[in-house]
Amino acid sequence: MKFEIEKVKKFQMIHIMGNIDTETSTKILDGEVTRLIDGGNHHFVFNLERTTYLDSAGISIFIHCLCDVQNNDGSVFIIAEDNQVRRVLEMVGINRLIQTYGSKHDFLKAIETAE
Repeated sequence: MKFEIEKVKKFQMIHIMGNIDTETSTKILDGEVTRLIDGGNHHFVFNLERTTYLDSAGISIFIHCLCDVQNNDGSVFIIAEDNQVRRVLEMVGINRLIQTYGSKHDFLKAIETAE
């Protein structure tokens, strides 16, 4: 798994590439998210358009982030195409906790409308 962080308006957009499936790689990402939160960032978007596999280790990152930012009126969103990764998110019910968009374009359109 690799990831890149992009600032998009008030959001830290985290692009995750490859498989989110090992405790070691998810600890690195979870640590980076914690560092960003500690630095005052409270709005996150996890872009899974280039994610090929997701298991419970990856899902825990989204839940930890959501719990950590809620105390600061933060927000968490997920971008996931209609594929196996999105089906996993829906199967475990993450989409009921975290608003999920089908593409980066859809997310950007939604935040433009909300402003």
